[in-house]
Amino acid sequence: MKVRDEIKNEILRDVDAAKAKLFEGLVLDEEVKTNFISSLLSGHHILLVGPPGSGKTTLALRIARLLSPRIVVKNCPIRSYPDDEGCPWCSQAREKETVVLSPEGRVVRVQGSPELVPEDLIGDIDPEAALKYGTLSVKSFVPGKALRANHGILVLDFIDRMQERAVNVLMQALEGDTVTTGHFDEPIPLDVLIIATGTEEVFQTLPTDIIDHFDVIRLGYIEDEVKEKEVIEEKAEFRETFRFEDVEGAELKEGGITRSEALDKVTEILHRTRMHPEVKRGASVRAGISFAELLDVYPVVCGRPIEAADVKEVALFALPHRIQLYDYASSRTPDEVISEIVDEILELGKKRRVALSRDDVVAIALEIAKEDRVRRPLKYGFYDILLKRIKRYPESQLAKLYQKIYKELEEEALEKEREELTEVLLAEIEEARKLRERMQQLVRELEARALDETLETLEDLGILEKSREGLVIGKRGIIILLESLFPRSVSGARVFGYGRHSTGKKSTLGEGRVVGVRKYHLGDRYKDISLKDTMREAIRNRRMEITRDDIRVQVRDIRTQLYIVLAIDLSGTMAELEKLWYAKEAAGALALSSLRYKDKVGVVSFSNLAEEVIDVTDNPYRVMKAVIELDLHENAFTNIGYGIRKAREMLLRRKKSSAARHIILISDGDATAPDPSPERFAIREAIKTVKKGITLSTVCINQASANPELMKRIAKIGKGNVIMIEEEAKLAEALLEDRDKIRAKI
Repeated sequence: MKVRDEIKNEILRDVDAAKAKLFEGLVLDEEVKTNFISSLLSGHHILLVGPPGSGKTTLALRIARLLSPRIVVKNCPIRSYPDDEGCPWCSQAREKETVVLSPEGRVVRVQGSPELVPEDLIGDIDPEAALKYGTLSVKSFVPGKALRANHGILVLDFIDRMQERAVNVLMQALEGDTVTTGHFDEPIPLDVLIIATGTEEVFQTLPTDIIDHFDVIRLGYIEDEVKEKEVIEEKAEFRETFRFEDVEGAELKEGGITRSEALDKVTEILHRTRMHPEVKRGASVRAGISFAELLDVYPVVCGRPIEAADVKEVALFALPHRIQLYDYASSRTPDEVISEIVDEILELGKKRRVALSRDDVVAIALEIAKEDRVRRPLKYGFYDILLKRIKRYPESQLAKLYQKIYKELEEEALEKEREELTEVLLAEIEEARKLRERMQQLVRELEARALDETLETLEDLGILEKSREGLVIGKRGIIILLESLFPRSVSGARVFGYGRHSTGKKSTLGEGRVVGVRKYHLGDRYKDISLKDTMREAIRNRRMEITRDDIRVQVRDIRTQLYIVLAIDLSGTMAELEKLWYAKEAAGALALSSLRYKDKVGVVSFSNLAEEVIDVTDNPYRVMKAVIELDLHENAFTNIGYGIRKAREMLLRRKKSSAARHIILISDGDATAPDPSPERFAIREAIKTVKKGITLSTVCINQASANPELMKRIAKIGKGNVIMIEEEAKLAEALLEDRDKIRAKI
């Protein structure tokens, strides 16, 4: 009888008993239970998907409870039944000695890892046996774990961690009842049910044709806090010396908590980690069990009943490494998130009035960085102006956060003032006038408090931070902006540059690829000697021994580095259509993508004159922080020549041999300064720049006042590229394209 038929018959014999065997002690949705039973009855392979600690492996191993002991051939490596036909090992045996295999022994578990190779699953030739019996003998072949699971269940734990080529060898087992190997012509019978487990990442790591062979069942964490508490209490190994004094009628010291209260806090903290907007993967039930056990022994160590404040100390030990944050929250640490959650639950710190989702945080950070009507009042501490603009633009993200906080404060204030206001309403006209004045004062106070708490909330989140005069976008806000640019900044980026010859190609990472060989020179590294080419040269020269003339050394790519300075126009016309914001965004994208190339990026700004914004650096955060604070120079002229000069001076401070040097000029207007000949001045500065070995490209944002001919001429002199931009939103892609073209030339 096939293993699938055996499981099917056991379920049909008593469905309720089968469910009890499979789901005893597991808190699962009824939909999950129904789908799991249905797949087993249908004889399908199953893929259990869910976060760590959701019970995937436990459920997979429970299927053994539906199996019965079986008599198998004792020395058969694939555990064939005595009456099986086609087994190459049993067919050569003279006598078939049998043994009873338990239900648990019929389950083979494979722990997925990147090191797992196809031979681990199917099998391989044993070199020692092959020397004795030959490579074509069945005695030389050692079956892998998939074959050893014959007549049983193969559990592939963490299938998403396995290499695709290792999973592909199971295709035959998934599709039929036999497998073939490269060692034998005859197929090997295989009767197996495959139960795989993995996280949601399995859909990105495994090809669709593999997943198509499975029924996918999703498991999650326990949503009911009461049920989760019961599971933790049942699974945790509590000590007999537990000192919460959780005995009815026992006296607790002030501040102490009972075991039941402690477990309530544990389950609440677990659930908060799963709902937190910055947490991608929350703490599992397994983490809760560990947390509870640590709380159990904590009083023994301290010699006193545990207090509420102690829960935080244990939580910071038990949970941070068990959660995973979203990429956008890279400015935060798991310890900070856990500390924030515990403080709010235990009321150890200030409770945040409103909960912000991940999208809310990103939208507010972008608005503060992009909108000058918000950024400038914050920067210079003009909060009265900020409040007016919040009221004027109620659809802005900052206004929406302000309104939420204001409504909560208003409800609290009205509750406090209700009795007093009721008495005043019954008074005379003079008292009514006082009431109006009081209400107006109350509104002003509420507006001020709401604004203060709005800004405090953003400070707590790291989106804002204090400066000398006011508030500016904080570290976390800048990192959020950079991470929003990341997909654009690396898409299509080349890891290797392009050269013109078979040797000497440009490589930007690592030691470089091998592109050829040459004769050995004194001082060459031993690790660069090519043994194969050396032996080939000795054979070609008909020598029995290798001489120095025969030694050949590998030639590797030439690694290059590029220093780029952006010269950004800050004249008044850049205010149109958010051109300046897109220039800032492009600077951040270029700096971020340069991490892969180990390049460095600097920024200068120009209008009437020019000034350095930030020196060349490989830190995208510093670049983004510097350019965000740039302001337009209203009614200023456009001094393109001075912008080129300032960028050249920045690059000349760097040694010529350390890296190739390049300037990208971004402007939307004609050269209008200095008098009397601004265009000729710009061209003279471009000529001086190229004579210093610095290339120069121009990006012209088209409009009526632009001078594309001048921009083309400067780029031609600078041996760079001229890029005409019709849509400002494509500015970042234009800079990345120019960088790749320049890299291909150097």
